[in-house]
Amino acid sequence: MNFLGSIGNLMSNTGFKKMLELIYVPNAVTDILSGTAVARVFRGHMLVDTAQYSLLISEIFNIDVSKLLQEPHSTIDSTEMRKIDQLCSQLTSGELSVSEACESDILKNLEATVRRRIEILKQSRTTKLWLQYSEIVQVIRQFIKAERTGNWPLHFQSIQAMLPFFAASGHNLYTKTAYVYLMTMQSLDEDHPDVYASFINGNHVIRRSNRYWAGISSDLFIEQVLMRGMNTASGLTRGRGMTESQRSLWLMSMPACPEINQAMQDLSVVGYFSSEQHKDETRARQKKDTDDIQTLLTFLKSRNPFIEVESSLRNIETGVVADKTVNVHDAKKEPCIESIQKAGEQIFVALYGWLQEVETLDMLRYRNLASKVYVGNIYVQVHTLPPIADAAKLHCMRVYHQTQVWIGKSDKLDLKDWGWYVEENKLLPIRAILP
Repeated sequence: MNFLGSIGNLMSNTGFKKMLELIYVPNAVTDILSGTAVARVFRGHMLVDTAQYSLLISEIFNIDVSKLLQEPHSTIDSTEMRKIDQLCSQLTSGELSVSEACESDILKNLEATVRRRIEILKQSRTTKLWLQYSEIVQVIRQFIKAERTGNWPLHFQSIQAMLPFFAASGHNLYTKTAYVYLMTMQSLDEDHPDVYASFINGNHVIRRSNRYWAGISSDLFIEQVLMRGMNTASGLTRGRGMTESQRSLWLMSMPACPEINQAMQDLSVVGYFSSEQHKDETRARQKKDTDDIQTLLTFLKSRNPFIEVESSLRNIETGVVADKTVNVHDAKKEPCIESIQKAGEQIFVALYGWLQEVETLDMLRYRNLASKVYVGNIYVQVHTLPPIADAAKLHCMRVYHQTQVWIGKSDKLDLKDWGWYVEENKLLPIRAILP
């Protein structure tokens, strides 16, 4: 999953790698940061996020984390936490429903207190980075829930939430294709209402059982079923050959294999069943997760990223401070018009093969024209020259507005502020003002 790799890119040189090395071997951490070891990636992110939120809550409500680490089953001496513990007990015993618990004044007051504190802590760039990391982990949780439960609106919302992080991590191809995907799917209810109705019913994922949490994406299904069948015993890659006739025979026989498998189970009175309990719910896994969270908390306690008086962006492992040009903590920040124009001009300069740090677009146009005049014996075709900076800026503004239209975020954008004007009830592009 490429989004998991983008997280490793954004969190590089922040101390995040060292935290993972406390609970995984270094070779596994390399795969986690690249996003290839999916199961380990999910577990690692959940544990780190739980540890840092535990530290944050302890800072807000003055809870002694050191005491909890030494005595994990000790009682928390905090009025707010005791109320939350009582609310949780009522929820698990069935005295309260989930909706009633969510609407309780206890949770609302807790949320308000946490939000006020977070807004103060966000003055620190380091704190802002780690809080942004928590938002990314929440996107992962949201996407997993959408795929496992077949929730199409939540799937669409999750992909949309991934876009700024794809772009900030430099995964440009995924950023582009995700934009195109969202643009296409946004009008699915009008273009293909029958497909949209099927997706709303949860059929955009594939299920191998009727369990609630059993949906998987189509690409995972291909890898786990079709590709697995090709690489296991009696598969195409195990000496059967890859000719067209053998491929056709293997593919056409696949639907009959489950029936034969079921008949063999009935004949031998030996059945294959999977447990209702997920492996993450076993006591051994829960103990391992608890021990790892305590290890991470011990690391974070002495390298606290949530320091109010600090405004710099630092590596919590080494203490190295980044300069003001590093803005990884603002991955979700909405770009201003000036930054869009500047980025667009740099793209045009790069497209024409010149140095972005040295050349401006107007200087590049002049040098390109001068070189053509000097070596050419015919007139210069103007359309082969780079555009002027003013025209490029207007074009980039219109492109940005169009991308916001595609992903459904153009409600608050006025066309007249983004390179367009209205004349005689017609929407026309603003022409370049400078020659």
